[in-house]
This record gives sequence, structure tokens and C-alpha cells, in this order.
Amino acid sequence: MSELIDLSGYIEESQPLAESADETQLFTGYTHAERAFEVKKKREEAGYEGENEYVERHMRGVRAGQDEKPINQTLYVSEHGPTHVDSIDHLDPTSDLSIDEMPLEWFRGPAVCLDVSDVTYPDPITPGDIERALEASGLEIREGDIVLLDTGNYRRNYSLEDRERKRRYESKFVGMEGSAGEFLIEGGAKAIGIDAISVDHPPNIFPTYDFPIHSLCAGEEVVIYENLANLDTVAGRRFTFSGLPMKVREGTGSPVRAHAILD
Repeated sequence: MSELIDLSGYIEESQPLAESADETQLFTGYTHAERAFEVKKKREEAGYEGENEYVERHMRGVRAGQDEKPINQTLYVSEHGPTHVDSIDHLDPTSDLSIDEMPLEWFRGPAVCLDVSDVTYPDPITPGDIERALEASGLEIREGDIVLLDTGNYRRNYSLEDRERKRRYESKFVGMEGSAGEFLIEGGAKAIGIDAISVDHPPNIFPTYDFPIHSLCAGEEVVIYENLANLDTVAGRRFTFSGLPMKVREGTGSPVRAHAILD
């Protein structure tokens, strides 16, 4: 029986994000109690007396002394906010490959996760770092692989309240230099993922905004996953990866519930 390992972070307010992503917000539409009172009123207006099972069930929490819980929430979340995947037309506006037009096969397949958590900011991930991680794990990159990079950024720096950790997560993470991306793609990678806001190294983003990895993936139509989590649980292993996007019409990306499938 296959084992599933969650590689996604939460969708939650105050989460660290890339500067181009809007803040995540969750709005409560109804609480269970509010919905119960509304339904009870409508039943009475229709001539039904008393509470039916639906009303009683949704009043159960507050009658037991619990705080009211939402029965419905509205999410305001960026396509590129939490754990997400980029569309090709996010990388290149001349492409016709919005997230809904990209083949589903691109978001699932054989994968390896490489432990490069010994690389520390301000150093970038280089081809040499990737080669050492491959040698240490006994893995190889095969044609069509999804390659994930465990930098340790998520487990070390992801925070909602700690401003220093949050700042490190957003701007002092470890990304790849351009040649590292070339190394992966030449080796056969069809997708690249990382536990940070960007696969590109911060000095290649701020203040130059060069984004060499994004540029490379745009030209080669290679999929990018960012803000992955829990990669240490699969580092040094081969598995099946799945990170399907929502079907956003003409979407430039999508939050995903990324996970590893171990046979």
C-alpha cells in the first residue's frame, strides 16, 4: 500500500510571501450557529415547527459551550502565495500555456528530492552542490524527473509571528544560480521545486530582478514549484510526486496540495 507524504504548507493569514503576491486572507461567511438560526427562521416562515436534525446538528457546538466555528469561509489567496505552481505564461506572456491549458501529466511523475540544506545564505545552490547531493544519496536525475531541493528554509524560517524568521524566509533564503538550473534541465528535469518563495537566489532577484531560473524555465517550458514544505521527509529518496493545480481559467499559477507517493 502506498504512503502519502504531505509536501505542502498551510494557506493561512500572515504567512510569508513573495513581494508580488497579495496577502492571504480568510473571511468567515457563516458560522454553524448563524446558519442554524437562519434555517430555523426559514422553516418557521414555511410553517414548520421546532428544530429538525440539520438545525440541531449545527447548534451542537455552541450548545456544548464551544466557540462558534465557520461553516463557510471565503479565501483571498494569490495564485503565487502559498505552496504553488507557476504556469508557463506566468514566466512568458507570449505563451498560450496558462495553468488550465498545461497538460496534467506535467504536474505528476517520478521525482527525487536532494538535500542541499548545508548551503547557507548568501551562497547560492551550484551544480557542484547538486552533484554532491546526488552522490551522497546514490540518486540520479533521469529524463522526465521532477527535482525537488530541500534547502531547509521552510523548517528553519517559516513563521507567522517571528519577524526575523519571516524576513529570512522572504529575502535571505537559498536559491539556485543560473548554471544549477541548466544542470538540472540538461539532466532531464521536467519540473523543479523548492522550499522557498523562489527557485532563484535572492541576489539574482533583489535589486537586479534578473530571475535566471525563471527565464530558463520559460524558454524550456519547465514547471516551477515554490513554497514546498516538509522536504526533509523525502530528501535523498526517489518517489512519485503529485502537485495538481486548480483549474483556474487563464490562471498564471495555482496553490497546490503537493505530496509524495511512496510505494
